[in-house]
Amino acid sequence: MSVETFRFEGRLYLSLEVVAELYEVKSVLLRSAYERGLLGTGIDRERTLCIAAIELDRVATIVRLHETFGLDLEAITQRLD
Repeated sequence: MSVETFRFEGRLYLSLEVVAELYEVKSVLLRSAYERGLLGTGIDRERTLCIAAIELDRVATIVRLHETFGLDLEAITQRLD
């Protein structure tokens, strides 16, 4: 069973799959956003990529720009940098 949440240095982390489920998007979108540096520093826990819960506002922005406005990750990266 993969990790869903855990605490590290006082911060709550969630697996990318859990975050994708919460926002009803494919985890590949979030993984690509992470690889572009849009979701902060993650932690690999039991072969599962986890991001800090503090990044959830950023996830919401990425999802909104992608789903509502139809922007691809390249355009989202330009807007958020």
